[in-house]
Amino acid sequence: MVLKRNVVTVLVTFLLLVGGSTATAAYPDKTIEFVVGYKPGGGYSDWAQALAPFIEKHLPRKTNVVVRHMDGAGSAIAANYMQKARPDGYTIGIYNVAGLAATQLARKVQYDLSKVTWLARVSYDDTVAVVNGKGPYKSMLDFKKQTKPEYVVSTKGLAATNTITGAVTFAKMGVKWKPLNHAGTGESVLAVIRGDADITWGSFESLQQYISSGDLKLVLYYDSERHKEFPTVPIPADLGMAELNESMNSHRLIGAPPGLAADVRTVLETAIRKAVEDPEFANAVKKMKRTPAYLDGKQSTELVQNVLQSYQTYADTVKALLSQDKQ
Repeated sequence: MVLKRNVVTVLVTFLLLVGGSTATAAYPDKTIEFVVGYKPGGGYSDWAQALAPFIEKHLPRKTNVVVRHMDGAGSAIAANYMQKARPDGYTIGIYNVAGLAATQLARKVQYDLSKVTWLARVSYDDTVAVVNGKGPYKSMLDFKKQTKPEYVVSTKGLAATNTITGAVTFAKMGVKWKPLNHAGTGESVLAVIRGDADITWGSFESLQQYISSGDLKLVLYYDSERHKEFPTVPIPADLGMAELNESMNSHRLIGAPPGLAADVRTVLETAIRKAVEDPEFANAVKKMKRTPAYLDGKQSTELVQNVLQSYQTYADTVKALLSQDKQ
């Protein structure tokens, strides 16, 4: 009787192993959807479009990786979609972790960043505050004078990471402001250049072309050290806000729905790592003036937990901001 049970146990274990191996060997056998929570033309779209063909290249079986834009609510719509998608390896997404973490802590949402299957971080981008290059503002301290009842901040939605960064920064400075919302980076930048808005926040990589041209002036750089090319531009610590140096910067992570099988996760993690390490990809992002900052799945999971914890500090400011959001 004992012998019979042992034989059955061995057979069941063998079948499970074979089944798992067969599933991995067959994956992927159809198109993989790569979800972006923003419109085409921004930093997240650029990264996804650049990565997709190289992920394809390094998958064990030939298939397509197709980028799908699903903008709205500071990318929360895409995050909600990802949370409910089947965890079969055919849906992955690029996440704005900082903005989504703030939203998750401030309001009821359908997604939960702590449960996403994290595959990699592909980039890290410093946040900056910029003003009109030929306008009246010469430094961040000019805004403390409050020469207007409310300054106009050009935004890409109240739930956007950069808007939240601006809200927390101005709250700490005691500055009154109001938003002027736009659909994307290009529109928000033009509002400052035209003089419709006083200031905007964004990622350094997305705004550096306008800074280099002189259309925008850099007034605050979020990092632990000043930028080597802009040594006179302060970091938050220089203004008494050291806790903002890096906590609200942009981490672009690739994730999959909760519950992704370990074998499929390994395939995707490996393909993404090889894609980022590919010399052709390195040349492509260099031309885009982007810089990869890779972390593996385990490191990305730890990063997300740290970001969620750090945002607890700013929960009241974020809740007040998002209570105005009609989306």
